[in-house]
Amino acid sequence: MAMRAARGLSVLFLLFFAWGSVAQATEARRVVTSDNSDYFGFDLRSDQNVSLDQCKTTCLGDPACRAFTYNPKAKWCFLKSDYNTLKPFKGAVAGKVVNIDGDLDIGAPPDLAFFPAWMADQAQQYRNRLTGPAYTKPTEGLTALREAAEQASLTGDHRSAMQKYEAFVSVLPDDGQLWFELAQETLAVQSSANSAEASTLPANATSAGFNAYKLLRTTKTRAEALALLGDGLDRRDLARPALQAYEASLA
Repeated sequence: MAMRAARGLSVLFLLFFAWGSVAQATEARRVVTSDNSDYFGFDLRSDQNVSLDQCKTTCLGDPACRAFTYNPKAKWCFLKSDYNTLKPFKGAVAGKVVNIDGDLDIGAPPDLAFFPAWMADQAQQYRNRLTGPAYTKPTEGLTALREAAEQASLTGDHRSAMQKYEAFVSVLPDDGQLWFELAQETLAVQSSANSAEASTLPANATSAGFNAYKLLRTTKTRAEALALLGDGLDRRDLARPALQAYEASLA
């Protein structure tokens, strides 16, 4: 009898810890929704006769789900294995899963006195080029695109990684972490001898680093962006602003 009770308690403990792990994983993710929008394609499966909250919960509980489109009128939840550009769709609700890092939001970044206005304009122009109609947007899912960029970086193909992060940023230009990763990969690219890349790559890296700084909102990530900005400025032989960027990253 005692042995049976002990086994029962063991099962309960295992179930408790398993439930706790699932709950913790779920809490580490949340859903960001957009009204009158749709994430087209990448269909995983669909659930009928569910509420928006149920649709969110189902997606969060499925590791394969990264987005969804919900039709309130039909009460139909379309789960997605990935997502790309947000499309307008009247009446629908689009949602995507984002990770929660738990770090404190420290608010808008202060102006950088050492960063000249013409470089800030250059950073805006770089952003405009990547988000403008002339830039070809990626067709693959963004999760797949990130994985491809990370794999290219791991294998030392920094040029390919840079290009993939540029494509990623063209879809999500307000993601500071993407700009940071783009700056990192751009700095790692070896420019061709006697080519214009000797100046354009450091300029693009600085622009990406500055855009990252403006968007990142935690103490750690903003400090990392400032240090990376220092690397870009140093690559452009701007020693004093580079030093000031490094100093700001340590403040």
